[in-house]
Amino acid sequence: MALPEAYEVTHALDLVRRQGRVPPAELRFLAYVVERALAGQENDLSQKTVAADIFGRDLLTFDPRCDSIVRTTAANLRESLLHYYAGPGRADAVVIELPKGTYVPRFSRRARLSAAATSRLWSARVALESRTVSGYATAVSHLDAVLSDAPDFSLALALKAEALASQAIHGSRPRPCLEQARVLAGRALETPVPAWQAWLARALVLQALDLDWTGAGEAYQKAIEASSGEAETHVWYTAFLVGRGRPREAVLILQRTVDHFGYCNPTLLGDLAMLQMLARDYPEARETIDAALAAAPQYYQHHLNRAILLEALGDPAEALRVLDQTPLRLHERPVTWGLRGLFAGLSGHPKTAQRRISWFRGIQRAGRYIPPSQLAACWLGVGKPDLAVRHLEAGVEDRDPLAVWFFSYPFFRHLHAHASFQRLVDQIGVVRF
Repeated sequence: MALPEAYEVTHALDLVRRQGRVPPAELRFLAYVVERALAGQENDLSQKTVAADIFGRDLLTFDPRCDSIVRTTAANLRESLLHYYAGPGRADAVVIELPKGTYVPRFSRRARLSAAATSRLWSARVALESRTVSGYATAVSHLDAVLSDAPDFSLALALKAEALASQAIHGSRPRPCLEQARVLAGRALETPVPAWQAWLARALVLQALDLDWTGAGEAYQKAIEASSGEAETHVWYTAFLVGRGRPREAVLILQRTVDHFGYCNPTLLGDLAMLQMLARDYPEARETIDAALAAAPQYYQHHLNRAILLEALGDPAEALRVLDQTPLRLHERPVTWGLRGLFAGLSGHPKTAQRRISWFRGIQRAGRYIPPSQLAACWLGVGKPDLAVRHLEAGVEDRDPLAVWFFSYPFFRHLHAHASFQRLVDQIGVVRF
């Protein structure tokens, strides 16, 4: 790909000035090194000349060992440029970088997808929003096609990592999915201008696979900064907040977003209702679910949320009825498989839960993975909490991403007094609230 012309670089610099949030000192630094490079004076860009021309240091007395202003500003500028191009400048045609170890800027044209690959990318994002088994498989298929066209396209790498991690929730073996997601997130971050979703992908791997809450928090913060706040509303970040004992903070974030965009986004409404239940704000959850069902009666998550709320309010029989009427084929929603056994058992029909366990075992013999958390729910419905906890322990060992919610799920409140369950919560690193 041909290098950008000087006028294109100048335009790229103007875009950073006008649209970015780069501090004044870093902007002066950037403008100076860009102008020198365009004038063919790259060899003059040393720490001393920058110190003298930008920061007014005396060349005769300046000692870079004692005065780190040039190194510090350069390091901050590199971070600012990454955040700019992952956020406000994500569509800029020309990218300005300041590679580590040098003060000579590098100019490049941003890789452009073909029309077919662009269409595939958008189709993948739509498929991800469905949050179903087939939706994630479709997203991965589309993203594989995009990556065959552009192997180092950061956004496609990051979205595939997210799709695989989400498959780990919806009936696929978590560890292999999350290990693949780790590799993809690393590749997405190694690109010259990583998408903010690359930081999100790194965060979700640290959270679900490594149980590294500190590292995940730092990566999420980078995603939030690079996305100008958009990453705050992502379901993986709000799950992180719940795991940190901050569910009401997550509720406030999504409530502000819903209030701003209106009650027309079924995914946001579904996430808000779930977070309200996790925060034990049941009256507010009921209002959100009612509004969500009126706006999108065919979206399965609203029916699932209503069933979970009914059980939390002490009506497992009605919860079972609502769950059985969920408008989505059973194999598409493995996150609900165990709830039927649990609600039936709590309604006085433990044999139904036992039959569901037998069904699970038949599926396992056929080679399909059953999330241990679903078996745990059934054993709780049978009335055997010890076996329920044992399967939740297996889920944590498998690195089920939903482990972050084991403590806060309303239907697992029946295990809160169980000593082994409490030890498991500590092992996960979840903050109680």
